[in-house]
Amino acid sequence: LAELKAVIDRRCTSCHSAKPTQEGFQTAPKGFRLDSERLIRANAAFVYLQVVTQKIMPPGNITEMTDDERALVKRWFESGSFRR
Repeated sequence: LAELKAVIDRRCTSCHSAKPTQEGFQTAPKGFRLDSERLIRANAAFVYLQVVTQKIMPPGNITEMTDDERALVKRWFESGSFRR
């Protein structure tokens, strides 16, 4: 989970956190946060859908998520590791 959390921290939490740092965001979009391991695990299916299946997050790939990082999210989710 540490490697995955590092990717989420780099690519997602600039918007999806209690205090977003991405310009234009005062709060997490739709209140959707990923700034803790608990929240990452709880939202694993949604992250997988948005990041791996639909590839719509990050929007316009604003944080430059790489294909290798998307593959890491895919492996983590499909292995069921989010349940541990």
